[in-house]
Amino acid sequence: MDGMPRSLQEATNRLSDFYQQFDRLFRANGINAGPLQEILAVSEWSGSQISMLAYRSQTIRELGKGAGAAFLMLPDQLTAFDDARGLATMYSQDIMVHGPGDLQARLVHEHADEIAELADNPQAAAAFFAMLSPTVRNALPSLLVATGSKTAKQDLAAFSKALGAALRAPASVPAFERFKNDFLNASTQDAAWNRLALLKGAGAPTSYRIAAVRALALDDFATNSQRTFRPTGPSEAEAYGYPSDTVGMALEVIADDGAAVRDAFTAMGGPQVKLTRTEKMKLFVDYAKRFGGGEKVADALGRALVSGSEATAGTPGKHSPEAATFAFDAIRMTGSFGEKLPVTAQNSMGLIAQSYVHELITGGRFDKAIDRSSGMGRPPGWTDIPGVTPAFYLSPGDTFHFLRTFMGNERATDKFDSAVAQFYHDTMVTTAGLDGKQATQHFDHAATMFGDFAGIEFKAASDVRGQADAIDELVIDMGKNTLALGIDSVPVAGAAIDLTWTVAKTYAVSRLLDGWAESFETRVEKLDAKHVDYVERQRYEMARLLREGGFPATRPPDELISKETGQLKTYDEILKEVKREAAGGDEKKVLREKLTLYERWSDGNQRLDEKMEDAARSTTSTLTKELIDKWS
Repeated sequence: MDGMPRSLQEATNRLSDFYQQFDRLFRANGINAGPLQEILAVSEWSGSQISMLAYRSQTIRELGKGAGAAFLMLPDQLTAFDDARGLATMYSQDIMVHGPGDLQARLVHEHADEIAELADNPQAAAAFFAMLSPTVRNALPSLLVATGSKTAKQDLAAFSKALGAALRAPASVPAFERFKNDFLNASTQDAAWNRLALLKGAGAPTSYRIAAVRALALDDFATNSQRTFRPTGPSEAEAYGYPSDTVGMALEVIADDGAAVRDAFTAMGGPQVKLTRTEKMKLFVDYAKRFGGGEKVADALGRALVSGSEATAGTPGKHSPEAATFAFDAIRMTGSFGEKLPVTAQNSMGLIAQSYVHELITGGRFDKAIDRSSGMGRPPGWTDIPGVTPAFYLSPGDTFHFLRTFMGNERATDKFDSAVAQFYHDTMVTTAGLDGKQATQHFDHAATMFGDFAGIEFKAASDVRGQADAIDELVIDMGKNTLALGIDSVPVAGAAIDLTWTVAKTYAVSRLLDGWAESFETRVEKLDAKHVDYVERQRYEMARLLREGGFPATRPPDELISKETGQLKTYDEILKEVKREAAGGDEKKVLREKLTLYERWSDGNQRLDEKMEDAARSTTSTLTKELIDKWS
């Protein structure tokens, strides 16, 4: 191809000479020379192609360096290479080399869309980065900020998008392969930070993310975590909202890729580092607590642990073995810090708790293998409960300590309690149906399990927030969920399920505290939630869950059946009816009349009545109060 411009130039010169010679000859002899214009047009066209061919030849030569004769597979759209080279030249020799100012910032932003469009042609994107000058590509995020641009974050995203497309391409140009290798070798912390910042939004392949974060930060961190990994100058970090150190940036790069997180945490430091994965995780928490600005590192770590655990991507009770093993390590590691875990990681711990609700609920069991240590294997003497499928088995102590990591975060706690509420409802309904078909005690065992867990959760909340605040939170939940149901309306499914668990938790906790009833009732009255009798509520809700699960029983009186759901009315629906029917009169009398209908129906169904009473008593096990301190 290098010879084509020369050959074409020679041919063009010959055609031009031919035209001029015969044009003079024809004119001298009075012959029309018009047909010769076609020869002239060919000459002029070939002349216009010479510079293009020379430019293209140079482009291909640059992109094929190091490939020898192997670089013969060219894309169909060769003009895309030319455009990519033009953009690279413009940024390398024009836009980025002039001093910072409004014009430079405006030019960067004006051409950012063209960079983003390179993602549609991965080979062209690869060509762009391969031909970008080392000075620009090695410090691109910093250079964008240095222009004074107010759109630096948006512009960097365009470059990252193009880079990601090039990295994901199944085959690439040889010069870009050199770029990929060079990219993993940074001589300074500033250079490493810039490369990680460019890679952050690229969506790069997992294998390349792992290689990059290890080479640019984590291998060094694993061998010497006591030193700072913070480059000089916080302006770039502030502009992009990123951590100001390479350790935090490395976490950002892998934070949305669970496989990358798991592999990076396992392999970081190489074979010479003998730390376990849990110990490596702990390095990050210690570093975040010691390092100024470490709240961003802790936030990135939390999100990385969520991804590695597949907490938002997986299904509770059905996690992959790899994700579950990682979550097991993360729960034990973060639990060792309890409420002293950095605040910015707390919400992520709540997400892990929601996803691993099966493991945490079973971790609170005091009825079986109470002396167990946390492990992936099923403890000796363990009895399974249908519908409860933990991937690993936590000790009560590890469960308690992990709960403390996010009990101070009200938002995270509320979302976790909603997850527990759904799990409680589903488990109780499932076990009710099974017990109804055969003489099993699954419903009772489930009630005991959830009662034990309620006690552990309350204990964790009490230690983190204080006992009075923890009690108030239960009361507020009761009032909040009650109000959510609405008078004269179909119960909101989520609110009704949340309230059922709130009632169960309140009932379970009621025996853990001296003077609980008086304290609770006083707070309830302040909320103007009259007739809240958590003991009666729990007995009623147990019967309602049994019937919903299909436990054998006669049809309840029509007055107790909801026309909308066909099931027993919720306790709050009955209270709302009482308030409406009493119309300012004696509400207690009206309530007693309605509950009398329920008690007579329950008494007339001996199996259901005994099951309800046993399960209600199981929920209020005092073992939690007596044993949690010993086994935590």
